[in-house]
Amino acid sequence: MAFAPLIPLRAQEDLQSFLDNLMTGRRGAVLVANPATGEILAVWNAKAAFGNTYPPGSTAKLVEAAALLEERKLAPAERLSCRGVPELLGESHRCSHPRVGFPFDLKTALAYSCNYFFSAMSVRLPASSLAHWYGVFGFGTPVENQVSESNPGRVRIPEEAPRKALAALGEDTVLVTPAQLLLAYSAVATRGKVMRVRKPGKRTEDPPRPLRELDLRPETFDVLSEGLEACVQSGTCQAAAVSGVRVAGKTGTATALDRSGATHAWFAGYAPADSPEIALVVFLERGTGAHDAAPLAGEILRRYFQSEARKP
Repeated sequence: MAFAPLIPLRAQEDLQSFLDNLMTGRRGAVLVANPATGEILAVWNAKAAFGNTYPPGSTAKLVEAAALLEERKLAPAERLSCRGVPELLGESHRCSHPRVGFPFDLKTALAYSCNYFFSAMSVRLPASSLAHWYGVFGFGTPVENQVSESNPGRVRIPEEAPRKALAALGEDTVLVTPAQLLLAYSAVATRGKVMRVRKPGKRTEDPPRPLRELDLRPETFDVLSEGLEACVQSGTCQAAAVSGVRVAGKTGTATALDRSGATHAWFAGYAPADSPEIALVVFLERGTGAHDAAPLAGEILRRYFQSEARKP
């Protein structure tokens, strides 16, 4: 007896058609998947999604956050006031969040995507440790999948403090594929299960088993999940919000590698936050996470959750 995916095929077809129209004329990649099974629900530009690498920007703060908690280098309640402009290798990496009158704990720093907080905290992690945690989340390794050839990306963490901080912020020496980012955020959605990425509509004889599991403490998953949900509720991801649905996610704005001064836009997340049905990554060449990628993610999520085709 075939295992039926949680998502009806007609909902997948509707979402794919919507995605094709939404992304017409844009450059980038989008992946939408069922985090519980690894099944791709919709994909736009699969070749780029699995084969092209880009700096992940602030979406990578998830990795540093997990590393700080798991290695007990930071207590969840410890706070740090944002000073706004970390200077790294002679360049300003100004925080994009509004000024606030309170210091950030880790969850709030994740929600507001505070560059100062994460660059300052990166000194607590040896380069080897940060590299290890990137690996734990699947970066630097090809994504096992049935869709397209996969690029392993690149994770090199320099010992030099400023460059290590840049790597922690998802810049400079770190390159990832959209598919790797999808897998990392799906693993948080499922509280640790890393699934093989499967073709749209692919049935299996039994419920799919995880390839592996992230060995994180429950408290770590709690902080990560709460921070990502707060990002949509009150932080940089508000444009991805869906009425009546708890969405969790993270934006990213990364410096393009062509030295043009341009930036690329990311959104990675899942919903509903308390019982995920859908995980997605939106990547756009040129733009910012909050103003370009998050609104598109919101449109995709609204289409899915408001679609009649989703109903059994």
